[in-house]
Amino acid sequence: MIQLQNIRYSFGQRVLFDGLTWVIAPGSRCALVGPNGAGKTTLLRVALGEYAPESGARVLARGSRLGYLPQEAAERFDGTVLERALEAHRHVRGMREELDALHETMAGIRPDDPGLDAMLERAGELQHHLDLHDEHAIVPEARRVLSGLGFAAADQDRPLAEFSGGWRMRAALAALLLADPTLLFLDEPTNHLDLPAMEWLEDYLADFHGGLVVVSHDRVFLDRVATEVRELEGGVLTDYPMRFTRYLEEKEVRRGLKEAQNAQLEQKIAQLNRFVERFGAKNTKASQAQSKRKQIERLEAQRVVVPRRARGIRFSFPNPPHAGRSLVRLKDASFGYSDRDVFARAAVEIDRGDKVAIVGANGAGKTTLLRVLAGQLEPRAGLRETTPLTRLAYFAQHAAETLDPAETVLGALEATAPAEWRPRLRGLLGSFLFAGDDVFKLCRVLSGGERQRVALARILLEPANLLLLDEPTHHLDLAGKEVLEDALDQYPGAVMVVTHDRSLMARVATRVLEVNEGRVTLYPGGYDDYEAARLSREAETPRAAAAGSRAPARVKPADGTKPAARPKPAGASKPATGPKPEDRAKRADRHRREREQARVEKDIEAREARMRELEASLADPEVYHDGARAKDLVAEYERVRAELESLWQRIGEL
Repeated sequence: MIQLQNIRYSFGQRVLFDGLTWVIAPGSRCALVGPNGAGKTTLLRVALGEYAPESGARVLARGSRLGYLPQEAAERFDGTVLERALEAHRHVRGMREELDALHETMAGIRPDDPGLDAMLERAGELQHHLDLHDEHAIVPEARRVLSGLGFAAADQDRPLAEFSGGWRMRAALAALLLADPTLLFLDEPTNHLDLPAMEWLEDYLADFHGGLVVVSHDRVFLDRVATEVRELEGGVLTDYPMRFTRYLEEKEVRRGLKEAQNAQLEQKIAQLNRFVERFGAKNTKASQAQSKRKQIERLEAQRVVVPRRARGIRFSFPNPPHAGRSLVRLKDASFGYSDRDVFARAAVEIDRGDKVAIVGANGAGKTTLLRVLAGQLEPRAGLRETTPLTRLAYFAQHAAETLDPAETVLGALEATAPAEWRPRLRGLLGSFLFAGDDVFKLCRVLSGGERQRVALARILLEPANLLLLDEPTHHLDLAGKEVLEDALDQYPGAVMVVTHDRSLMARVATRVLEVNEGRVTLYPGGYDDYEAARLSREAETPRAAAAGSRAPARVKPADGTKPAARPKPAGASKPATGPKPEDRAKRADRHRREREQARVEKDIEAREARMRELEASLADPEVYHDGARAKDLVAEYERVRAELESLWQRIGEL
């Protein structure tokens, strides 16, 4: 579908890649990964044809329709949310407008008008094209996609300008999906999606029949939508025909093999050097010594280049100050704005060592609840209580954006650092990858990931026994997220975190707090337990709604006693028929696996057909008269064979 051949691209003196070759085949589902600044977005734009390479060629198959969602797609649009999504079918809407105008014109002219025949013929053509494009299904499908991405039915007819950048991003994604491209490029599509929208997008992409290239720092998302990985690092694009989790393991295996190979070579070279040093000056051994020197040269040429491990941030949270059992609690707390209530009768108690993830749809009130717990907002009803020994550290969702653009990195820390920290600030910044003169960079020139690292460094300056974190992984790359997960997992104090990062919640959270439709509900256990409970809840029949409204759940009663069981409504009983909630969840999971299996089987058929073509070509002796072509065919044959092995393994897993 797209071939990049020996591509070179650079910014000034910095060469991002040189001699890069990449074939994006029809139906491929590729995760493009690499450290921040490796050039992933630039490579996408070269593949799209938006950037012209300095050398090399880009070949696009005829009939290809490309779709691209950039990291920041929150452009201004004057129409409604629905109209933005329907931009994908602008040509169909144009034909409808032309046809309606023709109908109005024909209604006002005489039957013997000489132009009537031409109008009728044009109207027939337009109607035929509208039927071919299933015009009647366009608006319902657009509303379905918008609903899946989190837009309520009433919101779809509101002006898009009333929404935040994250929601405008979702509308752009809806338009892109509705355009039905043959090859879809997504650059950090999950940045502005909540959990329900992410899961909906994963299911949508599972049924998407075109090719897919995605850049993302969400490990769970990559595992679910991509079947192969291309790693861009140090200007080299490396192929891993496997899912993301296996890629992480395979990368370490390959590195280990290269290091072992180099170690063996070094050992042999050392042995030969000792022989040359000992006998090189003796006439009787001169010829042997010369032979050993040539052998050393051949062995040195066989050394494998092992990429240096990228420097990663390294930090740990300071040990928390001593505190009693309870740190902060809400008693029957309610909060709302003039136009709506956010939550009501919330009873939350956070103890020493608790690790709580706050989840819910965008706009449900997760950040509001965190700010009430932090004391930044006062509850409208109820109480917020802390103990004298409680020390809070609050990390705001947009903390990185609050940095003074005219301030330096070092100055941003000096502005909040206690006196005892000032001699150690440069060392702290070094652990966040700001070495040497980097500490004098102005905040306005920092990337999103760099600003996030500065904001994280600031919360280490004051020891705390309760960390309140709002989307701390935003803009961090995969390595940075892993370091943050490790630090939070090892931190002995209490943590409350608002995040959409499922791997972070699964690693750190011991309890989950859900904010949904004004209720604050505790799910004991980790994120996996919460997911199981949520799937069971969603699979329940409407009888749950008829059983009456549920009283607000209390996270932990203030007196420390066990919460009383919620009384069952009178007459409520288990229905005699109908599948159990867990059966519905299992069936939904089976259907997803069956859809993926059907797609994998199609991929296997396509690659087996290509294998037969390559085998036929390689069996032709004339091919080997062209050494370059023969080499390319052999390389493609090995790649397709490896992909087939990975696909068959995936079939076995399914």
